[in-house]
Amino acid sequence: MPSLYQELAELPGYTSAEFVAANAIQVTLSVGDHTRNVKRTLVKTIFVEPNSDAVISSPSQELSDVVASVISPSGTRRARLRELPDATASGGKKRFVEIWHGDKLEAVGDVTTSHGAFYADETISTLVFNPSETALLYTAEGNAITSPAGEKFKYVPTLGESWVPKKNPTLYLFLWSDKKNTLVKLDVKHSSSVPVLFAKAAFLDDNRVYATGYEHSPDGRLLGIIWCQNRPAGIWRIDIPLVKVLSDPPEITSQCPSIRLTEAGRSYRSVRVLTEPYSSTLFWLSNPLGGPHASTASLHSLNLETKKETLLIDSVWDPQPTSFPGLYLDNLPTQPFLKLGYNVKRPHLVTSSSWRNRSTVLLISAETGAVVDLTPDPNGALYSWSVLGTDGQSRVLCSRSSPVSPAELVLGHIDDAGRVKQWQVLDKPVLTPEVERSLSSLESFIVSVPDRFPVETIVIKQRNPSKVLPTITFPHGGPHSATSTGFHAAQAAYALAGYTLSLPNYTGSTGFGQKYVEKLLGQAGTLDVNDCIASVWHLVKLGISKEGPGLQFVTGGSHGGFLTAHLIGQFPDTFTAASARNPVISPDPSSTDIPDWYFTEFGETFKPSSQLIPPSIAAFPISHVDKVRAHVLLLIGEQDQRVTPIQGKNYYHALKARGKDVEILSFPDERHPLDGVEAAKVSFEETLALFDKYRADGPAPPAVAPAIVSGHGELELVEI
Repeated sequence: MPSLYQELAELPGYTSAEFVAANAIQVTLSVGDHTRNVKRTLVKTIFVEPNSDAVISSPSQELSDVVASVISPSGTRRARLRELPDATASGGKKRFVEIWHGDKLEAVGDVTTSHGAFYADETISTLVFNPSETALLYTAEGNAITSPAGEKFKYVPTLGESWVPKKNPTLYLFLWSDKKNTLVKLDVKHSSSVPVLFAKAAFLDDNRVYATGYEHSPDGRLLGIIWCQNRPAGIWRIDIPLVKVLSDPPEITSQCPSIRLTEAGRSYRSVRVLTEPYSSTLFWLSNPLGGPHASTASLHSLNLETKKETLLIDSVWDPQPTSFPGLYLDNLPTQPFLKLGYNVKRPHLVTSSSWRNRSTVLLISAETGAVVDLTPDPNGALYSWSVLGTDGQSRVLCSRSSPVSPAELVLGHIDDAGRVKQWQVLDKPVLTPEVERSLSSLESFIVSVPDRFPVETIVIKQRNPSKVLPTITFPHGGPHSATSTGFHAAQAAYALAGYTLSLPNYTGSTGFGQKYVEKLLGQAGTLDVNDCIASVWHLVKLGISKEGPGLQFVTGGSHGGFLTAHLIGQFPDTFTAASARNPVISPDPSSTDIPDWYFTEFGETFKPSSQLIPPSIAAFPISHVDKVRAHVLLLIGEQDQRVTPIQGKNYYHALKARGKDVEILSFPDERHPLDGVEAAKVSFEETLALFDKYRADGPAPPAVAPAIVSGHGELELVEI
């Protein structure tokens, strides 16, 4: 039967939700399938009764072969980008663009030879109807040049982690009319001296779009974009010439002039367009250029009629513990706008953002930048929230979860004063009685670490254990990210297996103010390590944890793996065993898509000509390899472009050469997150097996649920 981890990991997650009519919401879910080792995409429609809590939901349907889809502004059309296996096609797949009008397939285009794979990510891809719903703009990999030979073999850098081997994201405009369609490749002309990649475009009208333009470095390098908010990037206007739908030729290239709207000096992204009867306004985010990969964002607006640009929200340096800490987010929601007010409806934006250890929902005035937290946590439920969309008026769709509560879909009703009238639960996963009982046996809370403000740790543990259980310290990666109080299957499963989890947000974590993001720079490998070990000792002092052989374990990935290796090297008598996923071990900027990380985090200025100085090796875990005593498991993704596999492999050989107990698992098709269905399951199971082997009290006995009647009328004992 499925393990408890497997049951938790197969609970659905909400990836999108959007209104298709006033009281109809289309929801997309992602579900892990451990039989086929794939992530499956499901879609269903939820109908909300006006002025009632009644909710009707259609059965879920699988979207097989659909890479991405989007609903038109009117809600009457849907576009789908579909890829189908086909051994005869180049790359083994055929690609189609489909336009559905209700249940009618209004247009379909075979674009297999027109370009490469579709893009469907949260950073680069575009998929949007024009306002008149006569064209669809999307992103796909442009075809490589095949001749002449000199051009064919010209070096073009890839997009880095998560996109290899993609390197040429290109905008395409699909038009249709009277059973004819035309595909237009947009050749965007710009004034930059370096190549520019245009991403996340949004229409103002049928002939103008606004997009983020990511720029190559002067040395020809494209620094890794994903999870990095500090790259050379600006907001651009792209003009699309009028194109007629043609039957011959069905494919054309259109040269599109462009203008950069933002000045150099900051990194800009995530442009959104608010169209009103008498004016249109752009909104976008910005972060400092260079420096830490993530930091406090600023929110800007530009009135296109008056040309007035406004800084709505600036960076927050050192907030009070209960005050707004600044904006921390990768992108604004695709549809972030609300209109609120008693006499005059004023525009607002709604978005989720890190606020210390939680992700909260913020209501922001589009005119003044005033911020209201719509999801405070007075009762300590520790929900973290993600905004999925709005109806453009007064309702917002969110998913929420806590460390002990799986994700559920909720609808927020906001009154004209900007207050929440109600959070209405629309959908939540069906839990077996065993899983529900198991999760109810857990608790979570936040502990502040004294004398190290603002360091805090999220604790997940069994409510009333008969003894103090072994503890797993679980530092996050980044380092400029944060562990939030959302639900994670593996974390809950570790706690249910008889461990207390401690997830420290150390100095450098986002959500606490820009001062504490920057405080880590030049102190990586010392300050963050000391914060983590201080959280260990503080939980011991509180009686939540104990020290001694078999009582302390540690696991983490990326920078969390860096900290894991540091902790077992600097505090060899504290941790009995460790598991590290794609850890940073040594200074090696030449092997990564983010070479600047190896300079910035250790107090050096990054330039294209930069070289690490030898003393910097002391800040890396390899300098402590001789002192390691813990039993070590290394988990490596062979396709990782951020922390290349050689880092973990060299650490394995260094430990092995010194007679240490070390094992390594290498996943051929996995990238940096190691989040494939099979890889995540194996990583959890092997880490748990290692910790169970060496825990002081031996493996925790499985919890046995009360006897239940099976479908055949027999009694079964179910292990959970």
